[in-house]
Amino acid sequence: METVNVTVRMERQTRDDAAKLFSELGIGTTQAINMFLKQAVREQSIPFEVTARPTVERDRENMEK
Repeated sequence: METVNVTVRMERQTRDDAAKLFSELGIGTTQAINMFLKQAVREQSIPFEVTARPTVERDRENMEK
């Protein structure tokens, strides 16, 4: 399968933190990005919840239920 190069701009700290995590998981950053993209295509959506509500607010609501 043909591959292409993709350029992404991000904060250096985010890149470094992600690379450290992926290394601990035994995968490279390229592999992790490919996994994300393939999952998004498979699900036809972003493969995690995207919300404008802070996590703390959602957790507080869940605890009240």
